[in-house]
Amino acid sequence: MIKEDFKILVAEDDDIVREVISSILLREGYSVFTAKDGLEAIRILMMDDVHLILTALRMPNADGIEVLRQAIKNAPDCSVVLLTAYGSLDSALDALKDGAFDYLTKPFRIQELLFVVEKAFKRTLYIEEQKELKKHLRDTYRDLQLIKRVTKNNDPMTTISCIERISKLVDLNVLSPHDAEILKERLVKGDGEGKSSDSG
Repeated sequence: MIKEDFKILVAEDDDIVREVISSILLREGYSVFTAKDGLEAIRILMMDDVHLILTALRMPNADGIEVLRQAIKNAPDCSVVLLTAYGSLDSALDALKDGAFDYLTKPFRIQELLFVVEKAFKRTLYIEEQKELKKHLRDTYRDLQLIKRVTKNNDPMTTISCIERISKLVDLNVLSPHDAEILKERLVKGDGEGKSSDSG
């Protein structure tokens, strides 16, 4: 994932604050949606995949806590950062216990904003990598279970698929190049019975 694929929703009833945050994040290369209150933020959240929500704690119609609840319910991988005035700090800390990713106290500096957004971006990258890793592990395990049939039936397409998945696991640092070569050799030579090899 690159920055322009990282979707941020800025929910803020103060027009100036909303536009300033939006312009800063757009300039950094992120994709940005804006909402002028909590209800609009929830509607956007229901219609689009959002990776990060920057939401004011106090807003008309629906506040930041309600936005947080909807995010946890409908988009559990989404990070929620509360924008709060100093007097509402206790509420922001309570929201962290309820699942918020972080909070920023107004007025905040640009570098503070960018630091929190970067943290959320890295969290999303980690989540995506873990999902990809789990998928490849499942697919590879399934394909490796087919090795016996592959070697008996001499199906070249399935052999190629297995070799590609093994290479992907090397890219993901799950298998060492040495172990990958052993598996590939077994596929090509037809050693589907797990016999001992010269690997030591």
